[in-house]
Amino acid sequence: MIVKRKKAMKIPGAEEWAGYKDDFNARAAHAFWFGKSLDDVLPFFAGSQSIQRGQELLYMPLAAFQFYILAFAQYVMSDVAIGDADAASTFLGFLTAREKREPGSVARIYDRLQPTIEFVAESQARFSAAHDVYGDFREKAAALAALCGKIFEPPGPLDEMLDSTDDA
Repeated sequence: MIVKRKKAMKIPGAEEWAGYKDDFNARAAHAFWFGKSLDDVLPFFAGSQSIQRGQELLYMPLAAFQFYILAFAQYVMSDVAIGDADAASTFLGFLTAREKREPGSVARIYDRLQPTIEFVAESQARFSAAHDVYGDFREKAAALAALCGKIFEPPGPLDEMLDSTDDA
C-alpha cells in the first residue's frame, strides 16, 4: 500500500515549467508529468518504471522537480517498494545527479528529503539491493549529503544498542 501525503500542494503550472521547451528531455518530462498531482504520478514509479521517472526528474525545470521528487520519496517509503532495488538505487542516484547538474536543486530541499534518504540508506536489505550490484546505499547517501553541504550520520550499531536499552 502506498501512503499518500496529507497536505495538498499546488501542482506545478506553466510558470514552474518555464523553459521546458528548450530541452528535449524536459519536453518529454512535461508531456508525461504536466498537470498531474503527486497522487496521480505515484503509481508510475512501481516496477521498472522508477528508472524512467528518475530520468525525467533529472531534466525537468527546478520547481517541477522539487515538487515531483516528493512522489518518488513517497514511493520508496511505501510497502509497494519492498524489493524494488532499482527504485531505491535510482532515488539516491538521481538526487546526486540532479545536484551535480544543477547545484542547489537538491540542497534547498534536502532537509525535507532527509528522512527518506536516511531510510533508503539504512534499508538496503528491504529493497533486496545486493551491495555487489548496487553499491553501498549508506556511502551513496553520505556522498549526496556532502554534495548538499550536509552531514550524513546514520545511527551505527552502538547507537542502536544504546537506544534500545531495556528499563526492566
